[in-house]
Amino acid sequence: MAYAKSDLTKLHRSQKRGSYDKQLVHEILDQGVVAHVAYVDGEGNVKISPMIYGRQEDFLYLHGHVSAGVLRNGSIDLCFCMTLEDGLVLARSGMHSSVNYRCVMVHGKAEEVADPTAKWSSLDLIVDHAAGPSPGFSQTVQRPMTEAEVASTRVLRLEMKDGCVSAKTRAEGANDDKEDIENPKLWAGIVPITRVYGPAVNDPSLRFHVLPPEAVRNYPKHRSGLPHCVEKRSGDHRPYIALALTFGAGLLVGAWMSKR
Repeated sequence: MAYAKSDLTKLHRSQKRGSYDKQLVHEILDQGVVAHVAYVDGEGNVKISPMIYGRQEDFLYLHGHVSAGVLRNGSIDLCFCMTLEDGLVLARSGMHSSVNYRCVMVHGKAEEVADPTAKWSSLDLIVDHAAGPSPGFSQTVQRPMTEAEVASTRVLRLEMKDGCVSAKTRAEGANDDKEDIENPKLWAGIVPITRVYGPAVNDPSLRFHVLPPEAVRNYPKHRSGLPHCVEKRSGDHRPYIALALTFGAGLLVGAWMSKR
């Protein structure tokens, strides 16, 4: 299954990196936590806000205080963009240096969720997405939200429609010029970027001996995935050998530092 293309989502450069595959779009969204949401406010100013979100099927959910900029006026046209950086591509020239990444962009009109029951479940969905994702976290670990808390919050629902959704990924090495590749004095390579979610730290206000809940203790260390360093070329294992050596050296240094 794929989202239909449109003039709005058509890629004009590096089209091979684009995708409209629904499964890929959903996977990237589920591995992220923070998106950037662009919109035009009531005074005509272009603004952008970082926001956590939740996803259910083909719907994205955003929330915030009723007075927050993007949420102030209820339903609004916006552009949603979420990016996972996977590596710095350091080429032999600045012109060809780049970044490996996974990205999803969604255009559309975000509608306010007004129904109280739907609003409540939407807020739980956003919390559960940020919590692991850990289904039921908001119901089994946290206290229920109060009516006053829900009333002070606005929830927007953005449908991912045909012609409004695209994904773009880069997972390759440097695209250097031939003469630079043949220059033995020039170096090129990739610095992988890996998000590691560490062990939970108790809040300073916690006065009682309360262990983190199991869902937090088992928070996925690599929920955003391992770095997409470079696509494997036939018979060429050097990028993977270099990546393994880099991680191995880091583990050795960490072990040595812990014993000092």
